[in-house]
Amino acid sequence: MQRTSSPTSDEPSNGFRPLPAAAWSLLAAAFVVLGFVGQRASDGNQSDVFYDYSFAVGTVVIYAVLIGLTFGIGAAYRRPVEAMGLRRFEWRWVGIAIALILVVLIVASVLEPFLHGGREQGLSPERWQPEHAGAYALNGVVVSTIVPFTEELFFRGLGVRALQFIGGVGAVVVTALAFGLSHGILGALPPLLLFGLALGWVRLRSNSVWPGVLAHGFYNGVAILIVYAELA
Repeated sequence: MQRTSSPTSDEPSNGFRPLPAAAWSLLAAAFVVLGFVGQRASDGNQSDVFYDYSFAVGTVVIYAVLIGLTFGIGAAYRRPVEAMGLRRFEWRWVGIAIALILVVLIVASVLEPFLHGGREQGLSPERWQPEHAGAYALNGVVVSTIVPFTEELFFRGLGVRALQFIGGVGAVVVTALAFGLSHGILGALPPLLLFGLALGWVRLRSNSVWPGVLAHGFYNGVAILIVYAELA
């Protein structure tokens, strides 16, 4: 019988790999738990973290570990780099991904007065502190580059491939749900879920994780600039 290949790997679409599927699922579950624990510990009061260099350092360390774990799990595939979606892509998918995120942003703004997801996250400073501009800029760079790359690689890159055995749609939905819950904010879950679904669909259709990385980075970067413009 002829084997068919999935759009996210050179391996059979029905080729279930128990090790990466289980490892990804356990790691995703751990991040969900840590997300809620961390959010409860901070009580949503993190408004000054962008003025602290240690936030950037801590984020780099944590996400470097996650990148290492992601590549370690991905090594179970014959071609791990391609399996995780680190492939060439058509630039039109970047535009499509950004357009979808803008739609999600509009939906989030409509839901915010009812869900208060952004307020619960509490990452936006309440006032501009020019003496901490350097830390704000460094944190902005980290959140706009390292964070999007790592999250897209883990959730959409490896996650969609590891769960491919339940079907492309199922993989996108599960990874989007895990991504949303990992932030530990139920009020922000609807827009985060839509965010994950949009970039998961792009990952599946474009056969690459890079459009999602660039769109995610664009979103984070614009959000940081908007906060700065409102405070300065």
